[in-house]
Amino acid sequence: MKKFIYIAILFAACKSSTNHDGTYVSHVEGQFSIADDTLVIADTVIINHTGFQKIRNGQILPKAFKTRKWTLHSPDAPAMQINGDQIQIGNTTYHKLP
Repeated sequence: MKKFIYIAILFAACKSSTNHDGTYVSHVEGQFSIADDTLVIADTVIINHTGFQKIRNGQILPKAFKTRKWTLHSPDAPAMQINGDQIQIGNTTYHKLP
């Protein structure tokens, strides 16, 4: 419940000064996978599209996809930090497309 309140207050404060609607992207490469994330924010609805490729024994496997959707009013929404044209969720930083 605390997480929900924190997200609602954070987003309400940010929403009052500027509009954060838009598309944000992130690309992450690691030892075991490569991932391309896209966040689409429209009002209070956030859609996260992830395309990822696992790396096993030095071989890059075929791309797989995962989609999550949430609203700021949902209890399972992750905590987000918004800094200008960047959004951070956990260790992932998303950059806004022009």
